[in-house]
Amino acid sequence: MLVLAIPPQRQPATHMSPTRVPATRRLALLGLVMLCGCHPSAPIKVGFVAALSGHVTELAIDGRNGAQLAIETLNAKAGRRYELSVHDGGGARESALSAVDALADEGVAFAVGPMTSTVAAAMAPEAARRHLVLISPTANSDALSGLDDWFFRVMPASGPAAEQLAAALVTRGLMPVAVMTEWRNRTYSESFTRRFDNRLRSRGGPPMQEVRYESDQSPDYAKIAAQLMATHPKTVLLVCSAVDASIVAQHLRRLDSNVQLAMSPWGANAELLELGGRAIEGALVLQTQDQDSQEPSYLDFRKRFVQRYGSQPSQAAAYAYEATMMGAEGLRRKTDAQSLRDVLRVPGSWPGLQKPVVLDRFGDSVGAFHLSEVRQGHFAMLGS
Repeated sequence: MLVLAIPPQRQPATHMSPTRVPATRRLALLGLVMLCGCHPSAPIKVGFVAALSGHVTELAIDGRNGAQLAIETLNAKAGRRYELSVHDGGGARESALSAVDALADEGVAFAVGPMTSTVAAAMAPEAARRHLVLISPTANSDALSGLDDWFFRVMPASGPAAEQLAAALVTRGLMPVAVMTEWRNRTYSESFTRRFDNRLRSRGGPPMQEVRYESDQSPDYAKIAAQLMATHPKTVLLVCSAVDASIVAQHLRRLDSNVQLAMSPWGANAELLELGGRAIEGALVLQTQDQDSQEPSYLDFRKRFVQRYGSQPSQAAAYAYEATMMGAEGLRRKTDAQSLRDVLRVPGSWPGLQKPVVLDRFGDSVGAFHLSEVRQGHFAMLGS
């Protein structure tokens, strides 16, 4: 509110000093100063970077939508305003590095992304050089763990999840195992399958049979399915996106309707349920979030996401929301003597939609994965 103090009336002066400013002009100048002081501060820019173009973009699109909803949530509260700056990081190293430089030049406070581990491995050194904090929702290869860098993440590392899945298959007698791995995101796929195979063998299981492909090379999914079934496995593990998993599952079911399907956390998204249909019924899927959670904060997020985008939020969307809110909370917590990186590197917990996000001193998320089963179009969480 602008309040002007009206001076008491005085008798008009007979003459005025040439250096004296008239009362009306003083009031105008005071009002101008106060109005300038009331102008809102420039919004805090938050970057989002992911491969929004290419063959498989569901992670990136879901991540962007989750981050945008977080920005809208922040702006609905009193205080500083936020603005999301979206960049297509592509899938190639050159485009990933260019995106980091563009975000740093733009002066974003931090960036949410990327969504895949191979792109993250390319971006992290350049982000450190440019002193740009990256908070990834879903890039969780072991190759990104324990590094003194500017890269942080919401999702726990994939290695323990791979070992957990291998142990579950051995316990259930679901061997031998054939594995389909998407090799364009090799940083993730190689890490996951190596940990999976090592645990499989350590528990007395036979070595896995692996078929590799790249999603941007127009793969022949029928041929891939035939290669996977050539060794007559009891289980086929799909280390790939939800879209690719849904397609190859259709072909696998035509070859053997009884084969057990298993998914890495990469495919644990709403798209798997929407696109897979009956072909993925009974599939074992690793994930860290319960899409049927009754936590009030998650229910509120899910309701607003559906209203905003017309679809159920995936794991990627929820993690991108949490990553954005974590960065904003870090800015709120930091002192003038600290950088955002300083704050995020202090081991501790951050608010999450279902449970707190706990980071260690390297900015790696510490958490557990849970095994679920697809039942009638839903992820049913299984016991330990």
